[in-house]
Amino acid sequence: MYIKQADLFWGISQNVIQSITAKAVRQEFQAGDIIFKAGDPADCFYVMIKGRVSLELRPTQRKVYSSDRVGEIFGWSALIGRKEYSATVICEQQTMVLKFHRKNLHHLLNQDVESAMIFYKQLACALGNRLLTVYELLE
Repeated sequence: MYIKQADLFWGISQNVIQSITAKAVRQEFQAGDIIFKAGDPADCFYVMIKGRVSLELRPTQRKVYSSDRVGEIFGWSALIGRKEYSATVICEQQTMVLKFHRKNLHHLLNQDVESAMIFYKQLACALGNRLLTVYELLE
């Protein structure tokens, strides 16, 4: 259900979505919990189910983005081949997410080239929108 609300998965074949969903892990965090830190290995990405997180750049601890929209993604470093996360994600309130391991996703997308193209096109769009939002915050 939540994966269908993530722009990243719009247009992907239903079979691929079912396979991806089967590999997801639901995790819950409390306010103040850190989901991952800048510099941690970028092995997973996340889809918001409920709650609110902020993304901070270290070592300045400058907040550059907040997310509370169901279906929004974070941890995208794992999707673009980065070895480490570029920001720290901190829960501002009780938060629930779906966690996806990069290797599982890449394996499933390699089996359906059309879905992979759609997925990475959606990822590029999401990153572009995030970049514009960060620019506005930094002004």
